[in-house]
Amino acid sequence: MPDWMVKLWEQWAVVTTAPLPFAIAILGAATAISLAVGWSYRGVLSKRGQIDRRSNHSDKPAGATRETGNADIDTLKRMVASTIGSRWTPLNDAEIAALSAKLTDIPKIRVQIMYDNALGKELAQSFHEAFKRAGWEGATLGIGSGLEAGVTIGQGSGTATIALRAAIEAASRIKVAILKPEQPQWPGVVSLAVGVNSIEPSR
Repeated sequence: MPDWMVKLWEQWAVVTTAPLPFAIAILGAATAISLAVGWSYRGVLSKRGQIDRRSNHSDKPAGATRETGNADIDTLKRMVASTIGSRWTPLNDAEIAALSAKLTDIPKIRVQIMYDNALGKELAQSFHEAFKRAGWEGATLGIGSGLEAGVTIGQGSGTATIALRAAIEAASRIKVAILKPEQPQWPGVVSLAVGVNSIEPSR
């Protein structure tokens, strides 16, 4: 028999002659190991909680509150509304037909129909369609720049600008402003511009 087995049997004989002290020793060792593991685990959890709390605080600027966050969102919304706006709803078929009928009674001049960005393109196209149906050969469509907000016509007050504004407002829910109404109308040409829709989000 190997020496290690002989020694094992000798130790086992000693244990069997005094089982109670051996059991107490085993229980004591197990308890010590359990306490050590529990203490180590609680330490890990404590450190993790501290890291999480620091992370949460570091994500918020000093003095940040729900009210200041809402104010920042409102400011951002106003910036978007003033620079990009919302989509303009184009004239529907009934409005195009009604506007076209009214345009036939107005003396025809050159009309430049413009839009500021893609959000107003469809509305400008529907204006152009009404002018084409009414036989306004001088009506053109294109993109503009630096246009005033809303739908405007001009420049200046005159027979054409006043009559065209009245026709558009009577045939649709679109409100039209005359650019520089204190000045006389440009001779022979009128601009109809679809600017940023920051006035009526539904239109």
